[in-house]
Amino acid sequence: MDDMTNFLELSALLTGLYNQLLDPPEERELNPPIADMAKEYARRLRGTFPEKFSALLDAYKALTLANPKPKIDNVLLIQLRATQAFKDTETVAKQIVNVWYFSQFNDETNKLVDGGFYEWGFVWPIIKAHPIGFSTQLHGYWTHKPRKEKN
Repeated sequence: MDDMTNFLELSALLTGLYNQLLDPPEERELNPPIADMAKEYARRLRGTFPEKFSALLDAYKALTLANPKPKIDNVLLIQLRATQAFKDTETVAKQIVNVWYFSQFNDETNKLVDGGFYEWGFVWPIIKAHPIGFSTQLHGYWTHKPRKEKN
C-alpha cells in the first residue's frame, strides 16, 4: 500500500472522518478532491516534521500489516496510541487532526502553518457555517432568515 493511502487511513483514524476520507472518490461531494488535499497536507506536514511524520506513519503501517488488515476504528486507534512511536509523535498526530479540520497546523515552535485549503476544512459543515470571510451566497444573505433544514 502506498504512503498516500496510509496517510488517508491514519488521518481518518485520528480525526474520525471515516466517511469523508475513506469513501470511494465517486461518493465524495467535496471539491477539490480529497486526494489533492491529502497530498498537500502530507507534503507540508512531512516538511515541518520530517522525522516524526515518517515515524508516526511507520507506526500506523506496522499495525496494519496483519492479515486480514484490521478495521480502521477505535480499537485500532487505542492500539496505535499505546505504541511508544505514537507517544513520541503525538504532536504530529494532533497537527494531522488540525490540518483536516482547519486547514492549518502549528509547527514545533507553535508557529501557524497554512494548509492551503481553508474553505474546505471539515469544521465548516460540522458547525453548519461557511468559512469566515468566504461565502458562495450573494451579498446581504445574512439579512434574510435562514430556511429550516429538513431532517
